[in-house]
Amino acid sequence: MQETAFVPGPKPVNGKITGLPGWYFVLVGLLVASNDLSTQFADRYSWVAYLPLALVAVHLVLWFTLLSQRRQYLRAVWRSKQALGLVAVLFAVRLGLQFGLAALTDSVAPLHSYTHLIIGLVMLVVTTAGAWFDQWLVLRVVNKQQHPGF
Repeated sequence: MQETAFVPGPKPVNGKITGLPGWYFVLVGLLVASNDLSTQFADRYSWVAYLPLALVAVHLVLWFTLLSQRRQYLRAVWRSKQALGLVAVLFAVRLGLQFGLAALTDSVAPLHSYTHLIIGLVMLVVTTAGAWFDQWLVLRVVNKQQHPGF
């Protein structure tokens, strides 16, 4: 008789898996945009320079408290192929914005002073929407596999 080794893994889930709340994705978008937003306003408001650090601290606190039960799902979502694609898209959007705005602001002087604000706001929207869509897509597939009647 052949014995099989026990391999620990995630416990099977009964019921529909729910996703992360929408505010979490806004927080992720703010974290991505925080460097540009702090760069834009650091000369007027010195405290804004600490915005990226404060958002990292908030993420760490959430990771070890409220989101601790969903950590395995977070890891699965962020390690998916869609998440890697999202990172590549965000990188391309960031580079495109920097080069595009640099070319545009050379001819239109008032826009030059708002470059980081524009980049930060675009990155906030794209990151929030992309991360939410990635989760939606993964959960749709996972929940459909668990409950074929859905």
